[in-house]
Amino acid sequence: MGRHLVALALLAIFAPANAFADWYILLPKKPLPKREVTKLPKLKVAPKKVKPKPYSVEVKKIIAPAFSVPLFGEGKLCSRELLGKTVVVFFVDGLFTPFTERLVSALERLNLKGTTFIVVSVNDADFAQVYQFKRLMGVKRVVVSADSYVYKLFKERVKNLSVPSVVVIDKYGFIRFFSPNLEKVPLERATAQLQEIVRSLQKV
Repeated sequence: MGRHLVALALLAIFAPANAFADWYILLPKKPLPKREVTKLPKLKVAPKKVKPKPYSVEVKKIIAPAFSVPLFGEGKLCSRELLGKTVVVFFVDGLFTPFTERLVSALERLNLKGTTFIVVSVNDADFAQVYQFKRLMGVKRVVVSADSYVYKLFKERVKNLSVPSVVVIDKYGFIRFFSPNLEKVPLERATAQLQEIVRSLQKV
C-alpha cells in the first residue's frame, strides 16, 4: 500500500493539476502497541501548512453495507457472494445518458481478474428498460441495475457520496476508496486511475 501512495504522489508531480479525480483513500486503522507514556502538559502548536494533494487520506475503517442489486429476471446479486473479490460500484443518475453509456463501454473493455463492476442507476427503472440498455450496449462483463435503495445504504456509510460516484470495496468487504466527482475529469484518466487502485488492492 505504501508503494501505491508513493506512486500517486509521483503522478501528482508530473500530471496536470486537473488530471485527477477526487479519490478518497480509506485505510484500515491498525491498533497501536500498548506502552507506558509519561504524561506531558498540553502545548499549543501552530498548525502546519499542508500542500494540497490530488487525493485525500482518511484513517478509518468503513465496512461496506450488506446490499443486493436486482438482476431483473436473473434474481439478485448479494454482497456476501462477492467476498474474496474486489468490487467496484458506480452510482449514476440514469442508464440512457451519455455519461453512463461511455462509462459502461469503458468498463466492458477493462480486463481485471477477480474484480466485479456494478453500475447502479439511482433512478429506479423496470426490467424492460434495464434489459434494453444491456442489449443495445452489448453488456457482458458489467452488472447493470437500478435501485435507489442501494445508493441510500452506501450514502449512510459515506456521507459525501454523490452522483455520479464510485466506491471501491476490497476482498474483505471494506470500503477502501471512493470518488464523488467522476464527471470533473476525462473518463479515460479516471478509469486508468481505477485500474491502478484495483491492482494495488489485489496485491494485499
